[in-house]
Amino acid sequence: MARQHDIEINELGSGSGLPHGHGRRNSAVHQGPSNVLANYNDPTLRYDAARFAVDQLYMEDKGNDYSDFIRAAFVARDVDVYYAVARGVLRYAPGQLDVDLTEDEKVALRNEKDKLFSERGITMVTLAVVLAAILQGHVQSSINGASLYASKLGIDNSGAADQGGHQWLLGSVNAAPFFTAAILGCWLALPVNDRLGRRGGMMVSAVLIFISSLFAGLTVLILREEDRWKLLLGVRVLNGIGMGIKAVSTPILASETAIRFWRGSFVLAWQLWVSFGIMIGFAFNLIFAAIVQRIYGDNNAELTVSLILGAPLVFAVAMLGAVWKCTESPRYYMRGGRSKYNPRKAYEKLRKLRSCKLLAMKDMYLLHKTIEQESREIGLDLRDSSMPAKLGQLFTRRRLRNALISTSVVNLAQQLCGINVAAFYSGDFFLSVLPMSNKDQLNYESIILAMVFSFGFGAVNFLFGLPAIKSIDTLGRRKWLTWTLPLMAFFMFAGAMSIPIPWDSRNNDHNTVRMVALWLYLHAAAYSPGLGPIPFTLASESFPLSHRELGCAFAIAVNLGFAGLLTLVFPTINNNLYPSGSLGLFSGFNLLAFILVYLLVEETKELSLEHLSYVLNGSKRAFVRYQVARVSWFVRRYLLGNRNENAPEMDNYVGAQQTDREVQTPNTGSQSFRSRSERGSRVSSIRSVSPHQVGSGGNPSR
Repeated sequence: MARQHDIEINELGSGSGLPHGHGRRNSAVHQGPSNVLANYNDPTLRYDAARFAVDQLYMEDKGNDYSDFIRAAFVARDVDVYYAVARGVLRYAPGQLDVDLTEDEKVALRNEKDKLFSERGITMVTLAVVLAAILQGHVQSSINGASLYASKLGIDNSGAADQGGHQWLLGSVNAAPFFTAAILGCWLALPVNDRLGRRGGMMVSAVLIFISSLFAGLTVLILREEDRWKLLLGVRVLNGIGMGIKAVSTPILASETAIRFWRGSFVLAWQLWVSFGIMIGFAFNLIFAAIVQRIYGDNNAELTVSLILGAPLVFAVAMLGAVWKCTESPRYYMRGGRSKYNPRKAYEKLRKLRSCKLLAMKDMYLLHKTIEQESREIGLDLRDSSMPAKLGQLFTRRRLRNALISTSVVNLAQQLCGINVAAFYSGDFFLSVLPMSNKDQLNYESIILAMVFSFGFGAVNFLFGLPAIKSIDTLGRRKWLTWTLPLMAFFMFAGAMSIPIPWDSRNNDHNTVRMVALWLYLHAAAYSPGLGPIPFTLASESFPLSHRELGCAFAIAVNLGFAGLLTLVFPTINNNLYPSGSLGLFSGFNLLAFILVYLLVEETKELSLEHLSYVLNGSKRAFVRYQVARVSWFVRRYLLGNRNENAPEMDNYVGAQQTDREVQTPNTGSQSFRSRSERGSRVSSIRSVSPHQVGSGGNPSR
């Protein structure tokens, strides 16, 4: 049979996003083969796939499923060839390929790569992720809206207000869920996910947020004013535990069930619909305030606050129902050293998620082999599954340490950019720039106007997140970040310059708040397709399966911890620096975030979860030196006019290192894997088959 697997059709292209020389290349020095099966010859592949099918998937020897699985293994090894066959761009004679695809299989292979929603089985997973995200955003909006009625929570009337410290008390109550999520919730997600799975973690979080929202709404109605903030503080601790578990479990479920070509777009659903939840939450706040005022006048603000705080429980119930019906992640059943290790169940889950048997079997075999290989490539011992050991490996193993640095930097950048100034305190902020607005003279009109501006922010945040669908996987994560962060810094600075200095709210007018709102909306528009979805995408995809929950929990804990810090200190910052100083400060933080992202974050688009090792196993110092050299080259070539200046090559910074490890293959009594020359760039005889040969059924020379 012709050696069709000698064709290289590079479906990944430059998908690693690394500089030339740092990713996989068709040369003697490269990061590794496109998949772990690239070295397997036909007898080895057939033997290994048959053994896995019989021993772990419990398929009947020589049965239909067994034969189909062998076919899928050959497709998995030469998947780029079969993508070309499915598209009709590779001509071949009958019987020349290891697998003759049916028309349905060709359609499934084409759709897998070309259509974002080609896999119907993932619909319920997507709905569960969407509802979890809406709930996350709605909770943030309820905290924002309730802050406008701080006096009804007993905060302005507490002892702290007499010393001018009510801003710290308000910040502490609002920061409680974020600090709790960072300190407890994210880390409790680890045992919860281990025992109950990703779905179980999401269900636990939905129950916790339902209970906390119910009690938060009742707090305002059943307690005396001076005691309300105390119970609300305790309730928000419970809310934070649920928030942290959900923030870790949900992106992982989306990441692990998605097809690699569209993983970014599926995980994008998390942040995109968080922004939708923020918008919906602001809309509910506005509706509740308007309805209660129309019915009761200004005499029942407590009911407004109660409705605002209790409203998220509706989405908690909806999320619980969707998670109950969705499919568990197949990868949850594939971690070695666990009592729940069950490849047969993982395959059953994949059958539900994929559109045809061939795709499910292909993904199942690739999943098995890449997980088997990844522990050897990064030097991990899966038998040592203790949490302290794994936590230590995050800092001592280069592959894991690089992932930790990249994900933590991007999650920190999300808080540095200042977007949550609007998400958490837009009502208070817009009140602070409205004419004569202060906490002692609040009225219905000023509250409604602040809520309208907040709703506008939420709408912009959601609508401008839509362009990231698909483009997060085609344009890439790194480009979106490096293109949008400088714009965000400029828009935040322009907002600061729109506010008169020195500041005096008595001399302010509505034009000021309109201009500030415009620049904050533009800032949100730049944020939404870039720094909005990418932090959680990177956190859920960058770590190998053995450390995925732990690494994701660490990165998201960084995000939520700094969100808590921002929530705690912003009321005081805004009070002391005034609105112009607050926006100017965060403009500078945007530039800091850009520098960190540019120097430390690699591209991960279009790679499978298991193949990210080839991107993240390089030297981080070399990557930083290369990025600095790129800046120097850009200045010399484009600013100083030296057009003959050549761009730097990554190889000059890391040196030529042989990193093409041969995979370990079973001993079948013959040569077990193909040499590099066999799997190299030679053009196979298949590619040279003429249409006349195909039409006549003639065979090319073999």
